[in-house]
Amino acid sequence: MKLLICNLKMNHSLKEMLSYKKYLENESIPFSFFLCPATCYLPAVYSKKYALCAQNVSLPEFSKNTGSVSAAALASLGVQGSLIGHFELQESLEVKHKKMLAVLEQKMKAFVLLTNSLDEFYYQYTSDVLFKQIQTILQDVDVKYYGQIYFIYEPSWLIGGEVTLSVYEVAQIFKELRVKLQDSYRFSFPLLYGGGLMKESVLTFLEHEGIDGVLVGKFANDVHNVVNLWKSV
Repeated sequence: MKLLICNLKMNHSLKEMLSYKKYLENESIPFSFFLCPATCYLPAVYSKKYALCAQNVSLPEFSKNTGSVSAAALASLGVQGSLIGHFELQESLEVKHKKMLAVLEQKMKAFVLLTNSLDEFYYQYTSDVLFKQIQTILQDVDVKYYGQIYFIYEPSWLIGGEVTLSVYEVAQIFKELRVKLQDSYRFSFPLLYGGGLMKESVLTFLEHEGIDGVLVGKFANDVHNVVNLWKSV
């Protein structure tokens, strides 16, 4: 089943989030669906109808830092996954690696974001850039955790905009990346795309057999967009 992740960032009031939840619970969901509300709303929008995903998680060594949120705390709220490595945070691959391990140890899913610059974009070269990032992120990770790891490609120059790569471009990059991953890890990690996806393009990406799912941001702020997407499938 294709995977749809909706990242709401810091948008919505509590009243709006409760209304958002009500809309979702009244519909049939044709995807494996993860909702990423602002951290403070996670308990309020918990539902058996869909899965909750945190927008971020703190490093284990930040346990004494005010405002930190541990993977264990998230898991205790019924959160089933976490996004890791937002481009705007400018986190190193080592930090992504540590955060991912913290999430995996709590039996949560790790949705690890990969990116590149426009100068680095060109099919074969892009797959090489992403693969090298994955090699660092997966260093010394036990194979027992592989089934909990997902990789999301977000081109840095398209994040937050309304222009996306073509489905063909993403599918070609993923095709080459899958070969590298299979050769090195003997495992088919799910590959998702995010960046510039809007109402006109989300379904096209979800329907392509070479793309395992999508991460959407601005599009998902309006719950009607999400529900209408489900109804169009």
